[in-house]
Amino acid sequence: MCFVKYYQKGSTDIAADQMTAALTHRGIATRSLFADEIGAVRDAILIFIKRADLAHLLGARLRGNVVVVDVHDTVVFRRGVRYRPLWDGMIFRNERALLDFGRGRSGAVTIPHHWDDRYERNRAALDRLRLAYIGEPRSFPPGWEPIPGVEMVVDQWFARAPAFNAHLSLRRPGREMLYKPNMKVVTAAVCEAVLITTRDESALEHLGPGYPFYTGPERADVVAAIRSAEEAVGGADWQRALATLAEVKERTSLARITELYVDYLQRFGELATTSAS
Repeated sequence: MCFVKYYQKGSTDIAADQMTAALTHRGIATRSLFADEIGAVRDAILIFIKRADLAHLLGARLRGNVVVVDVHDTVVFRRGVRYRPLWDGMIFRNERALLDFGRGRSGAVTIPHHWDDRYERNRAALDRLRLAYIGEPRSFPPGWEPIPGVEMVVDQWFARAPAFNAHLSLRRPGREMLYKPNMKVVTAAVCEAVLITTRDESALEHLGPGYPFYTGPERADVVAAIRSAEEAVGGADWQRALATLAEVKERTSLARITELYVDYLQRFGELATTSAS
C-alpha cells in the first residue's frame, strides 16, 4: 500500500511518513510517495492525504488501485469530500465528520490521529500554571489581544513543550468546532499536561462531557478558564484531568492506531507483506 502526498508538512509527516514506518514495522509493505511518483503503482491501496488531483485519482483507479482519501481537516474549508463517488474509502478524524460526510458508506471510517513521539513528558514544576498555546499562529483566533499567562509557542514545538504543565486548544464556532481533528488533545496527552480546551467535537469525543477544564470560545471565556486553572494546579480537578488524558494517551499511541489501520485496510483485500515478515 502507499500513502500519497502533494507536499511535505506536519500533516503528511504524521499521516504518511510515520504511518508508513509503523505499518512497515508491522510487516505490511508500505511506501510514502509524492503524487507524481504513483504512475507505475498498480493493484495497491493508495491513501491520498487531504486531496487528490482528478487526473491522479482517475489514473490510479484505471491501474486497478483501491483509492482512499484521508480527509483530515479539509471538510472545515469545503462543504464535502471532493470527488466523493470516486473514492473506495474515506478516513475521517472524528465521529462527527464521519456522521456528516461518510453517510453510511462501507468504506468510511473514523481513525483518530496518533500522538507524535517526538514530544516528551513535561518537566514543569507544579508551583503555578505554566500554560502554552502550541501550534501555528494562523490557528489562533484572529484579532485577539495577547492573553495574560499564555505563552505562544509557534516554533521548536518538540524542544519547548516540556517547559509547560498545561496546553491551550481553541476552536472557533462553526465548522472548525465540528470537524477539526484531535492533535492538540493528543499532544497534551503525550506531554502529560492538562489541556484547557473549547468544547469542540474532537475534544468531547476524547475527554467526555465531564472533563474539568473546558472553556467557551470567546476571549473572556478563555481568560476566566485560565484563572480557574490557576487555582486548580495540582488539586483534585487537575489530577482528574490528567487521568482522563492518560487514557487518551493509551488509546492514541502509534501502536494502537496502527492496528486500527490494519483492521481497516483488510476490508479491501489481503495486505502484501514485507520480505522480512
